[in-house]
Amino acid sequence: MKYQDIYIRDILIDGRGVGETPDKVAFIEGAVYGEVCDIEIIEEKKNFYNAKKIKTIKESPVKTQAPCPYFYECGACTIMDIKYDQQLQIKKNLILQALGKSTSYKLDDIEIIPSKELRYRNKIRLQVEKDGRLAYNKSYSNDLVYIKDCLLAREEISENLTKIEAITKDISENFPGSIKEITIRSNSKDLMLNLDLENNKEPISYIKEKYKNSNFFINIVGKENINISGKDHLEYKIFDKTFRISANDFYQVNDSQIENLYGEAKKLLGRGKKVLDLYCGSATSSIAINDDRLVGVEINKNAIQDAKINAEINDLKDFKFIAKNAKYIDEKFIKKEKIDTLIVDPPRAGLDKDLIKSIGKSGLKEIIYISCNPQTLARDINRFEKQGYKLEKIKAVDMFPQTMHVETVVLMTRVAPTK
Repeated sequence: MKYQDIYIRDILIDGRGVGETPDKVAFIEGAVYGEVCDIEIIEEKKNFYNAKKIKTIKESPVKTQAPCPYFYECGACTIMDIKYDQQLQIKKNLILQALGKSTSYKLDDIEIIPSKELRYRNKIRLQVEKDGRLAYNKSYSNDLVYIKDCLLAREEISENLTKIEAITKDISENFPGSIKEITIRSNSKDLMLNLDLENNKEPISYIKEKYKNSNFFINIVGKENINISGKDHLEYKIFDKTFRISANDFYQVNDSQIENLYGEAKKLLGRGKKVLDLYCGSATSSIAINDDRLVGVEINKNAIQDAKINAEINDLKDFKFIAKNAKYIDEKFIKKEKIDTLIVDPPRAGLDKDLIKSIGKSGLKEIIYISCNPQTLARDINRFEKQGYKLEKIKAVDMFPQTMHVETVVLMTRVAPTK
């Protein structure tokens, strides 16, 4: 089934265009925001169609030439063919629509802090073919597109991709299909290669012997991490603070925007408050945002060890880091620790509804919520509203140019008595 002259009015998170057919909404592969195109239905669902573009009838006024030669195959970027100022508007609309749909807030606009457009990522994760070639997944597929560069990666990553691929090819030549994927991290001074092996211990001895003196920091990651060469961590600077980030630790990927993101949260927090940091990881966000007086909770024990090291490196005096699931936190804990402000930067799935109820029961005065998912952020703002909180301030930070992802930082304050 085909439809003609479909106007692409919006973009989904995965980059597909959104258009209206006479029957129902269609989510369209390959469509560009603002264009008019003919489409073919791939699959019919109860409330929508999955479709693909078959012909452009009228070019989008915001379309631009994507600078990456892999763009039309690769799934890493989804909106590189849209002018950057329009990318920012699309992301603002994404947040505003989520708020309008799930909360009582109907905002007309939101401020967004723009980023450098390319060469911003300090980390990329690549698939490794059986012969060792490096690749991303293709759009809407598990098939691979082999790359020699990624325009989102920092220069020092890009400049070393050929040398890195020589390592994965060498290992794969001796142990075909042994590497599942590789994560490459950079702090501008050093490069870390984290090899995820395909449930295969055979290559470990070979890698240890062959690459023990590599100029790269090399780790084999899995249930247990094995350091092969260099250090098992990188060091980063945020404001005037230094952070140790191990192989599996979370760290924001856009160096040019980290201080903008945490700077906004710092302004919302103010000074002299005791902070509870849920999903604290290695505590980069809370230590950067608050000078001291921290309680951090994180399920990853290794990240908690790094959090303690980061607190000591930065001369914190009053800190406690606990290796527990976030659900461990309840109203008694918050009251006992005399917490003033909750800082939370959760996974894309957002917060557990029972955890939000516990926070509400505690009488906690304010919440700073950093989110990479507008839909779950809006859902959780709605849940906090029901617990007596009000959205006071909101700002977006574009951490991920050329993609549909965006970070948002909000301040919520208690305006109703504890239930």
